[in-house]
Amino acid sequence: MDMIDKLAFIAYLAFLFFVSVLLGKVIGPLISRLLEKLTSKTKNTLDDRIIGAIKTPLESFSFLVVFYFLLHSVPEMSEAATFLEKYVLVILIVIATFTLSEISGVVIRWYYEEGQKEERLRQKVQRLGFDNSLLPLLRKITKLLIYVIGFAFALQEVGFDITGILAITSVTALIIGLASQETLANIFAGIALQIDRPYHYGDYIKLPTGEIAIVRKIGMRSTKLEDMYHNTIILSNSEFAKMRVTNLTLPDDESIVPVVAEIPNSVDLEKLRESIEKRLKKENPNGLIKERGYKFLIESIKPNTVVVSFHFWVKHYVNAEKIKEIVNRQILDFLKTQAKKAG
Repeated sequence: MDMIDKLAFIAYLAFLFFVSVLLGKVIGPLISRLLEKLTSKTKNTLDDRIIGAIKTPLESFSFLVVFYFLLHSVPEMSEAATFLEKYVLVILIVIATFTLSEISGVVIRWYYEEGQKEERLRQKVQRLGFDNSLLPLLRKITKLLIYVIGFAFALQEVGFDITGILAITSVTALIIGLASQETLANIFAGIALQIDRPYHYGDYIKLPTGEIAIVRKIGMRSTKLEDMYHNTIILSNSEFAKMRVTNLTLPDDESIVPVVAEIPNSVDLEKLRESIEKRLKKENPNGLIKERGYKFLIESIKPNTVVVSFHFWVKHYVNAEKIKEIVNRQILDFLKTQAKKAG
C-alpha cells in the first residue's frame, strides 16, 4: 500500500467514523425517546431517571454497532474491521461498566430522595436493618466497585496481567497512604461515623464548646453542621469523631432544657417560679411537655445575687429556643415589676 492508498484509507476510515458518530447521536436519542414513551405511564420516576442516565451509553453503543457494520460492509476496510474485532468486547465491557455504574447510582439516589415515600419499599429496606443515611456512602462505594471490576475485566481481555497491575497498585497505594495519613484518617473516620451512626441527619447535638448544632452531612472528608444562627460549621471527620458530643435527639426526641439566670437575692424565688409557669401555661408553646412538670433550682449564691435555673421538657429540640425566649422574657418582666414596686 503506497502513501496515496494509505491516505485514502485513513480518509475513508475517518469518514466512516464521522458517519457512525452522527448516526449514533441520532439512533441513541431515538431509542431513549422510545423507552420514555414505554415508561411514561408508570407512577414513579425511577425509570425516567434510569433512561436519563443511559442516554450517553446508548449513543456510544449505537455508534459502536454502526461503525462495526460499516467497516464490515466495505471490503477495503477489512484490516480495520479485523482490528476492531479484537477490541470490540473490551469497548462493550467499558460501556457496560459505565452504564451499570450510572444505573446503580441513579437507583440508590432515587430511593434516597423519593423511594422512601413508597411504604412497601421502605418496609422491605427497613427489615434489612439498613440505615437510609448510609445510602450516599453506599452509592459511592457501589460505583467504585463496579468501575474496578469492569476495568479489571477489560484489561484482562486486552491481555494485561492483572496480578502485576494489582501489585504495582498496592505499592503505589502504600506510598500515597503514607504521604496522606491525615486525609486517610478523615476518610476512615467518616466511614466509621456513617456505619456506627451515633448521629443521624437532622439530629440536634451539643458540642464541647456548648454550641447547639444540627447534623447536616457526614462526608468522606468532613462533617457539616448547622448552628442555631443558620451558619455552617465544618469539622474534619477525625476531629469530630474524637469529640465528646451530646446527642440531644437520642435516645428519643424529648429533652430537658435549662434556662439559667442571675438575679438579685432579694427576689422572691417562689413567686418568680410561679410567674414563669403561669406564663408558659398562657403561651402554651409548641413542643412544651407540660405533663413532665418543671424544676426550679438554686445553682449558686453570691453576695448580692443568686444564680437560678428553670428546667422544662421539650419535644423536638427545634422548639427549645422559642420556649427559652418565653422564660427569659418572663424573668425580665418579673424583675422589672419587682423593681417598680421597690421604687
